[in-house]
Amino acid sequence: MSTQDPVLDRFSAGLAERRLELPRCADCGTLIWYPRARCPHCMSANLAWEALSGEGTVYSYTINRRGQGEYAARDPFVIAYIELAEGPRVLSHVDVEDPETLRVGDPVRFSGGLAQDGKVRLRFEPEGQEA
Repeated sequence: MSTQDPVLDRFSAGLAERRLELPRCADCGTLIWYPRARCPHCMSANLAWEALSGEGTVYSYTINRRGQGEYAARDPFVIAYIELAEGPRVLSHVDVEDPETLRVGDPVRFSGGLAQDGKVRLRFEPEGQEA
């Protein structure tokens, strides 16, 4: 799945292979979310990809009860901002057995990026939940 954006293609390929990586600016040290070709802090193009731990906490979330399109049959489902252990907050799906049990501050871990339908999506799951 090529977007004609080499940075996004690299990020998506990593997710599809169950790797969570982001570019870090070699000049100012900023870990960059959303992946892009230049550092949003200093505008440097001197970036290097860094493997992340995949650990984070729920910063905020919503339980969607009426999905549309491909999500019409997937209710309820959770979309959350996850604060990664390395700092950035990322918007992600959270695969949780009972959405009503999820709380702000709950620890989560990266669970992959390749969905059953073959599309690439950033996904996390609560710590301790069996994959």
